[in-house]
Amino acid sequence: MELINLADIVRLIWKNRKLIISIALIAAIIAGFASFLITPYYKSSTTIYPGKLSQAPINETALRRGNMMDFGSTEEAEQTIEILSSTNLQERIIEKFHLYDHYQIKKNEPLSRTLVLKEFQGNIAFKRTKFNSIVITVLDKDPQIAANIANAIPVELDSVKYEMINTRASDLVKNLLTQKEIQLQKIDIIKKSMNQFKAEGVMSQFERGYLLQAYAESNPSERSRMKSIIDLNISKGEDFDRTERELDYELDNLYLLEKYITQAKADVEVRFVQKFIVDSAIPAEKKSSPTKWLIVVVAMMSSVLLCIILLILRTNWPEMKKVYFSE
Repeated sequence: MELINLADIVRLIWKNRKLIISIALIAAIIAGFASFLITPYYKSSTTIYPGKLSQAPINETALRRGNMMDFGSTEEAEQTIEILSSTNLQERIIEKFHLYDHYQIKKNEPLSRTLVLKEFQGNIAFKRTKFNSIVITVLDKDPQIAANIANAIPVELDSVKYEMINTRASDLVKNLLTQKEIQLQKIDIIKKSMNQFKAEGVMSQFERGYLLQAYAESNPSERSRMKSIIDLNISKGEDFDRTERELDYELDNLYLLEKYITQAKADVEVRFVQKFIVDSAIPAEKKSSPTKWLIVVVAMMSSVLLCIILLILRTNWPEMKKVYFSE
């Protein structure tokens, strides 16, 4: 059973057009007045690209990881957004700009930290673009403060990333230095073995070749002494060669450790920029919100729609009651 159709609605609207227009005008006046009471907010934005590396490329080991001039990939961009969204970074901005006072939140009240973080997080946004840049947007009642906060966030990003890298790299340096001491002791033991071999008269493989040649060219009086040296080198030459190869291997390991130590120390000592700034934020010249005309239009449309619904209900209530509420 059809209670009302489009033609009925049109006739109902036309019949009550004066009432609907009056309500729309009243709603527009009230919404326009209310829009002037809403605190205006200003928006400032800055765009950055995360850097490819978190370490300063001091040696070829680091350079293999990428060039410090490379822009970061999607992974670096997502990691950067995680850091930007961290409470650690946000609390630094809150303290730096005295946002407890700015947001009129008393610091000694219960839940003040939660309230100021909620207010701050509601006024900032981070968005990764399809080119892996990150747009940082800040809203505030003061356009200058909005711009200052937007420009300060990338600076604090550098600080937070540096501290994260510094903490890990400092532990790594300590561990590598310990490993270096162990390696030096190991090399020292091998060198002592090599010196013992040399003290006994054992020669390297290269020198043993000349020893055989010298034996062949020596006179009979020297051959007896040289024969004993040759026999010693034959019996212990293989052990000498194995010890010499072990020494070369451990020296290569020491060289690698020293390269890692150099890189790790650079990560600790060099405070490297972690991003590229494309556009710095500037104070907005006009407010971002509220949009007064939009508030008025929405209020008018809502009031008209509500008025039409109520008129339909009033006109068709007897039939609706009979159809839907009768037993």
